Amino acid sequence: MPTRVRSVRDLTPHMREIELVGPDVPRLRLRPGAHLVARLPDGGARRVYSIWRHDPRSSLLVLRVALHDAGGPGCTWARTVAPDDRLTVEPPRTKITVDASATFPLFVGDETGAVPLLAMRAALHRATGGAADIHGVFEAAGPADEVPDVDGLPPLPWVHRGSTPAVASRVLLRAVQGLDLPPTGGAAYLAGESDTCRLLQRHLVEQRGWNRHAIRVQPQWAPNRPGFGAGRDD
Repeated sequence: MPTRVRSVRDLTPHMREIELVGPDVPRLRLRPGAHLVARLPDGGARRVYSIWRHDPRSSLLVLRVALHDAGGPGCTWARTVAPDDRLTVEPPRTKITVDASATFPLFVGDETGAVPLLAMRAALHRATGGAADIHGVFEAAGPADEVPDVDGLPPLPWVHRGSTPAVASRVLLRAVQGLDLPPTGGAAYLAGESDTCRLLQRHLVEQRGWNRHAIRVQPQWAPNRPGFGAGRDD
């Protein structure tokens, strides 16, 4: 699916928002939390990016792309992309999305996972007229890396890991352990670094007694694994 870059802006020191337009965008049908696989112009590398917003009337797809310090083809493209550049993308896919039957949602992730999770949270807020009992917490390196939410929504809390590793984050785990959650009926949505997602899932199952089927997990990245998840939809 051919697209053209309409605009690029820095959201945080480590995230860029990239607007794409294309003739096929109005026909897309996607659910909140969707992602797509982009075929990068140089070398043909494939990378997975979360979709922040889809506006069929404007033929618009908005991506929010994390810039990891390790670099790689995906980060190089995101750092250097400019308006009017061309990008071929595959049709959007969805691994996790909102379960409307749950009594309450729990959104937990790092700054990369916050992109699909906050998009899902905004969709749920609109669908329920703000009546949903939403819980969650997010982690970033510091205040400057907190991902901006949709304007007008009450903010969910952020915790900061500082210089501690983002891999298998105990900072985010402790924040989730400290949440006061309803006893039953929830659906959890976990997204971010792969080992951190596993820690959080284990906590919910083993310490809080959650049913594993009530927990949706979407690893966004893993250390030393460039292109993690490219082309997968499981």
